[in-house]
Amino acid sequence: METYKCVVYDEKNKRKTLNLDFESEDDVLKYAKANNLKVSSIKKRQSIFNFGKKLNNKDLKILCKEMGILLESGSEITGLLQMIEGQANKRLKPIINQILKGIQEGNSITESFRNTNAFSRFFISMVHTGELSSNLDQVMYTLSDYYDKESRLKGKIKSSSVYPIILFVATILSVLAMLLVVVPKYEEIYSQTNVEIPQMTQIMISSSNFLRNNFILIFLVLFIITISGVYLIKNSDELKHDAYKLIFKLPQVGDYMLMDITNKFSKSLFILVKSGVEIVSAIDISARVIDKKYLYDRISVANNSIKEGNNIGESLADINLFSPFFIGLISVGESAGRLEETLETINKFYESEIDQKIEITMKYFETGIILIMGLIVGAVVIAMMIPMFNMVSAF
Repeated sequence: METYKCVVYDEKNKRKTLNLDFESEDDVLKYAKANNLKVSSIKKRQSIFNFGKKLNNKDLKILCKEMGILLESGSEITGLLQMIEGQANKRLKPIINQILKGIQEGNSITESFRNTNAFSRFFISMVHTGELSSNLDQVMYTLSDYYDKESRLKGKIKSSSVYPIILFVATILSVLAMLLVVVPKYEEIYSQTNVEIPQMTQIMISSSNFLRNNFILIFLVLFIITISGVYLIKNSDELKHDAYKLIFKLPQVGDYMLMDITNKFSKSLFILVKSGVEIVSAIDISARVIDKKYLYDRISVANNSIKEGNNIGESLADINLFSPFFIGLISVGESAGRLEETLETINKFYESEIDQKIEITMKYFETGIILIMGLIVGAVVIAMMIPMFNMVSAF
C-alpha cells in the first residue's frame, strides 16, 4: 500500500490536497472518478514511516462478524449499518457513516466500501463477489474468520517477542552501564597503582573513554544511519529487493518469513477461489495481500505465465519463491481439479507450522541474546579483573 499526495478539484471547482492510501495510481483515479473529483496531479509520498488509515484486523473481524449476523437474520443493509454505527468505536464510526451515505446516494455496496479508502483490494473483491452472488452474509463470515486468524497470529508474534526484546534492551543497557560507570571506576583505581595494564584491559578502557567522550555524537550518527537506511530501503526497489534476499537467507528468520508469505498467499487465494473469483484475478489480489511490492512483482510474473495458458504449479515454480512442498500440492490439486480443497489443506498445515516456527525462532533468538550478553559481560569483567589479580599475586 502506497500513500499518494493528490491535488484535486471538486464539483464546485474548489482546489483540495489529499493524502490517499492506495495500491496504484489507477486506484487513485478510480477513487477520484467515484467521488466526482478532477485530478490535477498525483505524487507518491516518499515518507520514512507510513501510518495508514486502514482498519486493523480486530476492527475488520468485528465489522464482518456483525454484518454477517445481521444479514443472515434478514436485516436490510442501511438498517444494519445504522445499528453497527451506533455501537462502533472511534475508528470505525466515520467509515461506516461514509459507507451508509454512499448506499443512500444510490451507490452499490461495493462502491460504497471502496470509496471510503479504508479497505484493501482483497476485502473489496470479496464484498463484490458476495454482492453479485447474493451471498454477502456468508462472505462476511468468511472474512471475519480470516481476520480473526490474522489477528491471533499477530498477537502470538507480539507476545512471543516481548521477552526477547526485553533481553535485547537489557543487554544494551548492561553493556553501556559497564562501559560508562564500572570501567571508569576501575580505571581510576589502576591509575593510582604501578600495576601493569594488560592489552585487553587497555582496549576496554580506551573503548570506555571513547564512548564517554563522544556519546552524543555516536548516538546521532547511529540515529541518522538508521533513519537513512529505513528511508532508502523503503523508497528504493533495488535496495528493498536486496534486503528481502538477505532476510530470506537468515537461519530460522528466513524460514519463518517464507512460511508467513505462503500462508497469507494461500489463505487469501483459497477464500477468493472458494467465493468464485477467477483464478488470475484471485492470484493478483492474493499477491497484493502480502503487501510487499518486490514479492508482488515476482508473483505477477507467474500470473502472466498463467494468462498465457501455462499450469498454475509450473508458473509458480518458475519464480523460485515458494517451497517445493507448496508447489507440489498446488500442482496435484490443479491436475485433480480439486484446487480449492488443496488450498484448504495447505492453510491448515501452515497455520500449525507457523505456530511451531514462531516458538522455535523465538527460542533461538532468546538463547542467542543470552549467549551474547554473557560473552560481553564476561569479557568486560575478565578484562577489568586481570590487573586486580596481578596486584594480589604481586604481594
